[in-house]
Amino acid sequence: MQTLRVGYWKTHPYRRLSVEIVEEFCGWKTLQEIVDHAGSERNRAFIVTMFKTGGRVSEVLLLRKRNFELLPAQRVIVVRDMRVLKRYRKIGEYIDEEGRKRWQTVILEEHRKPFPILVDEPLTDIMLAWIQKLPGEESLLFESPVKPGMPLTRIWAYRMLRKLYAKLPTNLKSRLGFIRKGREIGHLFNHWFRAQRASQLVFEYDYGVLDLLKYFSWQKHDTAVHYAQKGWIGLAEKMLQRTSIRHSL
Repeated sequence: MQTLRVGYWKTHPYRRLSVEIVEEFCGWKTLQEIVDHAGSERNRAFIVTMFKTGGRVSEVLLLRKRNFELLPAQRVIVVRDMRVLKRYRKIGEYIDEEGRKRWQTVILEEHRKPFPILVDEPLTDIMLAWIQKLPGEESLLFESPVKPGMPLTRIWAYRMLRKLYAKLPTNLKSRLGFIRKGREIGHLFNHWFRAQRASQLVFEYDYGVLDLLKYFSWQKHDTAVHYAQKGWIGLAEKMLQRTSIRHSL
């Protein structure tokens, strides 16, 4: 008798969430609380690396020790040659069985331009300690314990984030904006960390659209606008700064 293997998503409902749920950078203290609930050293390092690089889950899982260059004098870690996935080139088109036009594509082999992570920025020490423990330059940051030489999977990451979210206290979920007016409207998901990093770069370092395009190697202005949210706190601070300048004149 043949046993049919059913894909994970066939039996597990997937709730797609938009980064629009991110109103602004949640703050380092709140981010630290999330990391503290992550459990193992590996899980903590994964959460921090996902935030610091702003990468997609699949891109983070492909990272190796050699992708990180520590420059002690500058107090900076430079991330080089990080893969960029989800970029395709159209090579043809066809009509499917239902009469709909479909595109034939190939994945482009692309990499992000070098970008910095500050050593003295909060939480960097967690990621750096994990990287420095790896035995060789070709070591995967997050290698599968059951398939040596292969990275952990996206399903592992999804499960880990859902379990992490379940551990968070209700007041923290509310502060993160996942519970509003007593109703749960979301949960932790991979692109949440990507949007948080973009928002943090805007909020703390005053990154503009061009800076974000360079940092994430994004190609479209709309992508930077979509991910980076300054929120009402950042907008209020700008107003207060302008008010103080005006009053000092």
